[in-house]
Amino acid sequence: MVGNVLREVVSSGDREGRSGAGFLARLSGRQDPHSYFLFFAGMLLTGTLVADLVLHRENLDPAVLTGLAVAGVVLSSTALVLGERFPRWLGLSCVVLFALASVYFISPLGDEQSAVSSLQELPILALYLGWFVPRPLSRIYMYSCLALITAMASINPIFHVAGNLGVTSALQAIIAAIFCFEVGSALWRRTEHQVVTDALTGALNRAGFMAKLEAELARSQRAGAPLSLVVVDFDYFKQLNDTQGHAAGDAALAETVRLWTQRLRPRDVVGRTGGDEFAILLDRTDERGAEQIMHRVRSESPHAWSWGISQARDRDSVEQLFDRADERLYAVKRSRE
Repeated sequence: MVGNVLREVVSSGDREGRSGAGFLARLSGRQDPHSYFLFFAGMLLTGTLVADLVLHRENLDPAVLTGLAVAGVVLSSTALVLGERFPRWLGLSCVVLFALASVYFISPLGDEQSAVSSLQELPILALYLGWFVPRPLSRIYMYSCLALITAMASINPIFHVAGNLGVTSALQAIIAAIFCFEVGSALWRRTEHQVVTDALTGALNRAGFMAKLEAELARSQRAGAPLSLVVVDFDYFKQLNDTQGHAAGDAALAETVRLWTQRLRPRDVVGRTGGDEFAILLDRTDERGAEQIMHRVRSESPHAWSWGISQARDRDSVEQLFDRADERLYAVKRSRE
């Protein structure tokens, strides 16, 4: 796989007239935050290991550190070549291997300089876990790893009060790792929110809403609890855009979604499925209750919109639920013609 991608990158560079700038631009265009992080993390880890080999050769096992340095170079090169195609499972596997190496060097089996380097690298591993590994796996792995590192440090004499490194060195590294992990987790939440959120209205986009609906439908069917889907279409929206401009149309959509968010219950979900088409998921609500909710919210809206409701049935699929709600909506629209 790496060879095929590398040949593709090289051939792309050739098509750019063998221009170095063109090749680098193509290579850079293939990257995403995940590949960039692994590239720079791998280079940083490799640089640290090489510095240890050069400056502290007498106290280290050259074979082990050389092997880890080569692994860091391979990781950086592979991340750069594959770019956004770099598998997340492979990145996590590399992090696991480096974490195990850190545990080894921090234990009494390691040497003092390697233990220092491992403590310095710990925040990098923590940031990766927080940013690129979904919860709860990241949290389980992170704090299990910290517990193991703490246990190894507690039995290593160099981390004792009278040891060469002392308790403070290990404690500072662990605190820094927790900080980096929580910052990474916040970045992950923000990224996930941006991926599934409609930029104009703040509602879920179609992909985000469909994923939420599928999960809630399965949960509802397992629990036997009612669930209703409402599809919404704005009335005379094209006329609004034509007469007052697209800015007025955008404002109407954003204002209406704000109204829904304020008037609906916290557990209800709003999604934008098209230009002026929306869907609302009403949890633990039957069709009659959904009608009451929509009439109440519609009476407070300054903009006109119509809706159709479908209550989930046993063995319903997401498509069937949407089809019935769409049929109700179109029936309402036809009745006004």
